[in-house]
Amino acid sequence: MTLRERAKAYYQNDYNCAEAMLRAINDAYGLNLPEGSLHLAAGFGGGMGCEKACGALCGGIAALGPLLVTDKAHAAENFGAKCAQLVQAFERDLGSDLCADLKPRYRTDETRCLTTVELAADSFEQEMAVQGILPKG
Repeated sequence: MTLRERAKAYYQNDYNCAEAMLRAINDAYGLNLPEGSLHLAAGFGGGMGCEKACGALCGGIAALGPLLVTDKAHAAENFGAKCAQLVQAFERDLGSDLCADLKPRYRTDETRCLTTVELAADSFEQEMAVQGILPKG
């Protein structure tokens, strides 16, 4: 199952955009995060509830921690730059990193933000391939 398919399944199971992304990445990349850790993404849905940074992007950024950090973020080689690269790829692929900009482009009443979640999953997967971070599962 692709990351896109996993994210879509979670989103259609009523997880918000950030939760769907983090859960999909957890599955696809074998992070084995406990349920409580997955709940940390909850507040990032809907651009943190105020249409700021896209929740799907935030879910992806959250996943970079367990993917790349073993102790502290500043001790992980180029961690900040890798986060920035993911944001830049997301902006390039979706046109913005702001929920308020993305909703008029991709949201519908029928599917809500599903298209954004799917595109975010594609962007994440492509950027992880560019960075050489491959799924474990």
